[in-house]
Order: sequence, then structure tokens, then C-alpha cells
Amino acid sequence: MMLRLYAMIVIICMLLLGWGGMSAAQQRGLAPALLDKARTDGTVRVLVHLNMATQPEGSIQTATAVLNQRKEIEAAQTETVAALAGKHHRITQQFRTIPFVAMEVAEDTLPVLARSRRVLQVVEDHLSKPLLAQSVPLVEANQAWAAGFDGSGWVVAVLDTGVDQTHPMLAGKVVSEACYSANGNCPNGLTSQVSVGAAIPCTYDSGCAHGTHVAGIAAGRSSTLSGVARGARVIAIQVFSRFTGSACLGASTCALSYTSDQLAALERIYTLRGTYQIAAVNMSLGGGPYTSQASCDAANAATKAAIDNLRSVGIATVIASGNDGYGNALSAPGCISSAVSVGSTTESDEVSWFSNSASFLSLLAPGESITSAVPGGGFATWSGTSMATPHVAGAWAILKQKTPTASVSTVLSALQTTGRPITDPGNGITKSRIQIAHALALSAPQLTVVKAGTGSGTVTSTPAGLTCGATCSATFAQGQSVTLRATAASGLTFTGWSGAGCSGTGQCTVSMTQARSVTATFTRLTTVAR
Repeated sequence: MMLRLYAMIVIICMLLLGWGGMSAAQQRGLAPALLDKARTDGTVRVLVHLNMATQPEGSIQTATAVLNQRKEIEAAQTETVAALAGKHHRITQQFRTIPFVAMEVAEDTLPVLARSRRVLQVVEDHLSKPLLAQSVPLVEANQAWAAGFDGSGWVVAVLDTGVDQTHPMLAGKVVSEACYSANGNCPNGLTSQVSVGAAIPCTYDSGCAHGTHVAGIAAGRSSTLSGVARGARVIAIQVFSRFTGSACLGASTCALSYTSDQLAALERIYTLRGTYQIAAVNMSLGGGPYTSQASCDAANAATKAAIDNLRSVGIATVIASGNDGYGNALSAPGCISSAVSVGSTTESDEVSWFSNSASFLSLLAPGESITSAVPGGGFATWSGTSMATPHVAGAWAILKQKTPTASVSTVLSALQTTGRPITDPGNGITKSRIQIAHALALSAPQLTVVKAGTGSGTVTSTPAGLTCGATCSATFAQGQSVTLRATAASGLTFTGWSGAGCSGTGQCTVSMTQARSVTATFTRLTTVAR
């Protein structure tokens, strides 16, 4: 009896002290598989989610508040790292705008992190792989060009294996380059590089041509072949590293990308938003099936935070759905709820056999037998959701050219509403294959002001666009509310609105769900002789 009681006391003490397995650490988000990997490999790369509340920076009202949030993130990072004194750890990426820090740690460091009051969760810094008849007329890009919209003035950011900016299809297109490569495979031999030439394609894997092919589809232009947004430019960021051994599944070497390098690239794009008009980020990469956006968001919180930051300032993150043929799941990070996920269709408008699909897929685009640029000046024809995704990123640049203030939700809604419905016979799910010219017509309906009466005056709008008499018609984002104000000329009077549901003599607010026309009547004052 005494022996049994003693054993129970020992077990209770072990549990309280965290010796009985890793139950306490597991409750703080430390997966057993992570411990196993650290034990087997000696160290493991992790993303540490700091236990603090933050907001996407685009939704914060003042620059001071943004700066204060960044200081709080930095302080939490510093305190978390300081608590690891004496334990094996190495910071691999420290982020400024999201509450995360990337590290390489040993097995005995993991429970220290998991028990820290500053840490919400510790997850593995996962690896992603590249996800691999000309399709421009199919998505109506040529019709958009004819209407004067080819993405000019806008930039598409390509996070991939690098871009050959000397290719005739991309000459003069690349406006900024960077490299984030955890294994030190940037051109300068280091883990990061921001300079001209930083995003030249890697050379250690046949997939190193992937980024050039993707960039050509999104924004390429030459005398023989053009991509979707042929007038747009490119930010090229190389986010892959060279791997050997078991990670390559039988190949001698391969290109893979750490999540932390992708996060560094997304922060770089966020930083460049004041220098370039960035329409969209293209990420034709991923891995792992997720059957719901909730589970995907929870497992990829760091990437979601970075995507949320970009979305809050009007930049879409467009990501491949994956090539595993799943009928109820998408790859990460495309499965994230604030991303725009893209599946692949054939030239005959059928869902590609390899394309991942789920109820929460955002859009479809052509992804089979797509011809585009490859390093060295040549061309190749490839298939994959990787090829579908830049069709959507390019479409984004075209739509933003017409309506620069349109939100991510507005552009996505326009593409979904006007796209051609395609049903996947494997699961019965119907999604929209993009039709850019149709979306252009919907995405920016025109508001026209007609002045009537015997008098005169001016009409202005919020948001800006109308200054009638000088400019009496303007386009606004689909669904946007536009407030009109009328001011009569001296000695005259404004007598009222008509049309589009407006009346009275105060402000008139119009919902731009379609083209609208409003009449403003001004009257000359009549003087009665005595």
C-alpha cells in the first residue's frame, strides 16, 4: 500500500515539474514531432509565435501607433531570446511587422521556449517546393490590352527560384531584387542579399527555371510572346535554398524554401509599397494538405500575419492551390483565409487532373501547356497550378490599373462574379475561371454627373475623382460609396439632386454597384421688381 502511494506521489511530482513526458510544453503548442526532429537531427528550425496582440499595419490609424507596435514586437523578441541564455539557439530571421521570430534550436531549448510567458506557440519552419497553346486570349488579357489596360504603372512581386531579367521577355521589367536563402545560397554566398543581381535564378536544380517561367506568365512581353499584364513590371525575390539527401526524395540536389525566408520576402514587399505600386504577390509554391481554412490559419499563423499586413494596404497575395489532385484540400500557404488561392484548368475549360480543389478555393486559371520564358533566353511549355497562379497575379495588375483604390476583396469579387463557372467533376465544386475583360467592366463602374437648370455650380466627390464642371464622369471601385457635394455659383442656388436614388439639397451618396448617373440642378435667383 505504501509503495503504491509513494509511486503516485512520484508521478504527480513528475507531472507538476514537467518530467512526465512533455505534457506542459505540448499544451503550449509544442508538437512531439518537433522534439523528435530535434533529437534526430541535432537541431530544428522553428517559428516562434510571440504571445501578444497585434493588428495588420494597414488598419492602424497613425504612424506613431505603427511604430509603437513594432517596438513592442522587438521588445518581446529580445526578452524571448534573452531567456535562452546558455541554451543552443541561433536567430535565423527577426521580423519587424509580425509577432514572430525564426530560430534554429536544439532539443533542450524547445521546452524553455514553450514555457516562456512571451511565447504563444512554437512550430516547425516548414519547407515548400515549387509547384509547376498560350492562354492570354482565354483569360481575355488581349481584350483588356485593346481597351487600354495592360498593367502599366503596376508591379507584380514574384517569390520564387529567381528571375532571369536578361531574358528578352523580361528585359527592363525587373525593378527590384532580393534573396533570402537560409542555407546561404544567395549570389553573395550569404543568407540574404538586397541588390541588383540578388534574384538571379539558382542553378542547382532543374526547377531553378521555375521563377523565370512564372514571371513571364504574369508580366512578360516580347515580339513573339507576352504574359497577362504585359505592361507591368516585376519585383523578383529568390526564396529557395540548395538541399541534398533525404529532403530531395531520391534526387541528388533539390531546391526547397523555408517559411521564414518567405516571411522575410513578404516583409520586404511590404516595405517597398511606398516605392512601387504593387498589385499582387505571386507565390507558386507550397506543401501539405489542409481541409479547412481554420486549420490552415492556425498552423500557418506567421504567414497569415504577413499576408494580412499586405492585404490591409491593398496588396493581394496570390498562391497556387497545389498539384496533388486533392478534391477536398489545398496546399499551404494557399489555404490561408486571407490569401487568393488559384487552381488550374485546361485549354478546354476543365479542371486539371492534378489541381487541388476545395470549397474555399478562390479562383481558377489556365495551368496546362503554358509556354513562357526560361533562363538563357529560351522558352518552355509547362503545366501546374504554378502556371495558373501568375495569370491571376497579372490580372490583378490590369484591374488595379483601372481602379487603383480597389481593395483586395473588391478585385477578387469582380473576378469571381464575372468568371466562367467551371465544375470539378471529382467533387462537384464550381469555381470561376477568370475573364479579365468581363471583370474590368464590373470592377470600375462609371459615375456621371449631369448639370441642369438655369443656373450653374460645381459638383465634387469623396473619394476624389469628380470636379464637375472640369470632370463630370469618373470610375470608382465596384461597390464603393461615393458622396457628392454641390456648390452653387455666386448669386445662384442649388435646388436638388435626381437619379440614382438621390434627392434633396444636401449631400448625395451613391453606391457604385453599377454605372450610375446623377443630375444636379442649379437655378438662377429671380429678383422681384417693386
